[in-house]
Amino acid sequence: MNFTDLRILKTQERLQNGLLELLRTKELKAITVKEICDQAGISRNAFYQHYGYKEDLYDQMVARATERIREALLPVVPNVSLLKQGTVMTYAKNIISGITEVKELIVVMLKGDNGKFLRELTDLIFGQFLTNAISFFNLEDTEEHRLFYEYLAGGMAAFIIRWTLSGGIPEDRAVGILNAILLQVPSSTPNLLE
Repeated sequence: MNFTDLRILKTQERLQNGLLELLRTKELKAITVKEICDQAGISRNAFYQHYGYKEDLYDQMVARATERIREALLPVVPNVSLLKQGTVMTYAKNIISGITEVKELIVVMLKGDNGKFLRELTDLIFGQFLTNAISFFNLEDTEEHRLFYEYLAGGMAAFIIRWTLSGGIPEDRAVGILNAILLQVPSSTPNLLE
């Protein structure tokens, strides 16, 4: 990475942190570009070199959070035949670790969001769960499986939201709880038509 790329990333990071700080006390619609720039210590000219509107900056923050969560949901082994004792615990650790990296951002987005982030989070989890299941368990993409994984995605989204907003359960305990939940999920989806 060259100096220019590093400078661009640092500027974007400062603007994101500035907006994040402002979102703790104000809704996005009440925040001005000037306030973001003042908070970040960046000129408005520099802001507009990177973003057209404050919503562009916010959308990039949402994309960063959802991408990190998507990465955390990737399977830790390529298929069910490679499952070993402790694999589910490793998966739970990866999920909690990924959420922890963007936890502060998730909390702020959930508190000041009109439901956009929640819907994106649930859709992201559903898509990743379904993709994982198709390759992991060698399943077909059917309406029954989609319904099953939509249900699981709603539960995972609820878990993430409750854990991030409550703040009362430490990371290692959250891993244990998530591990116990994941162990209750069948090793493959049940035949829903029987």
